[in-house]
Amino acid sequence: MDEFNIMIDIDNINRKSELSSLMTEQVNNQLKELALKKVDQIIQSFQKEIRLEFGHHIREFFQLFSQEEIGLQQLYQAYKKQLPAFDFQCSQRTILYTYEGTSCTIAYLGKQFSLEEEAFARLLSNTIEIMREVLPLGSIVELDPAYFKPDRHATSPSKVVITGRFVSPKNDHSYFPYVGVLYPIGEIKAGAQIHFTAPLIKKVIHQGYKDEMEEAFVFLMKQELIVEKDMNSIEFSHHDMNKLQQEMAAKQKVGEV
Repeated sequence: MDEFNIMIDIDNINRKSELSSLMTEQVNNQLKELALKKVDQIIQSFQKEIRLEFGHHIREFFQLFSQEEIGLQQLYQAYKKQLPAFDFQCSQRTILYTYEGTSCTIAYLGKQFSLEEEAFARLLSNTIEIMREVLPLGSIVELDPAYFKPDRHATSPSKVVITGRFVSPKNDHSYFPYVGVLYPIGEIKAGAQIHFTAPLIKKVIHQGYKDEMEEAFVFLMKQELIVEKDMNSIEFSHHDMNKLQQEMAAKQKVGEV
């Protein structure tokens, strides 16, 4: 009887694992469709000549590689560093990126397209943000001490509990993917929350609870903010990031931070 129960338990575990994998695949496909919808939206904003010459190749590129998060992140870093040329592998295919003047060119599978850097960055950043995983509430992360160090004498990275996502400051056209409080202190005073972006996370210590409602919430927020309102994470907004840094510097001068 015990052996029979063990066999049933193993079978249930396998079924749950298969169901989880199927749900993950469905979510990824939905996000890919959303990313392509945003790509189409951006392409339609280009001049007619650009749309006719490169529109098909641009969409095909993101259709093929939108789920290659590491590759797209490498490509974005190459753009940010203004590297003159960069090649990398995505799905066992070589992609060549070149930057000249203010023009970014992508060559893949014998095809290529060229765009002004602002348009190129917009396509890339929106796709990355839509496809990127969002940690659920209650997750505990370590933040990069080079960017966040509440105590100058601290020698180890700060741990933060995620208490909110997709928070947009007033009058900004961008948002913070995450808001949290220091672990284990919590919110010691009103408004003492930490706003941060995905690249500042160095390590995930604990991942919070996640179910179908969580996945639906993340999808709807990405659809509303990125596709419908044309917003982006603040990490991709040079204007809002500079504004934030100036505000933080001003607060430090008067001792508020």
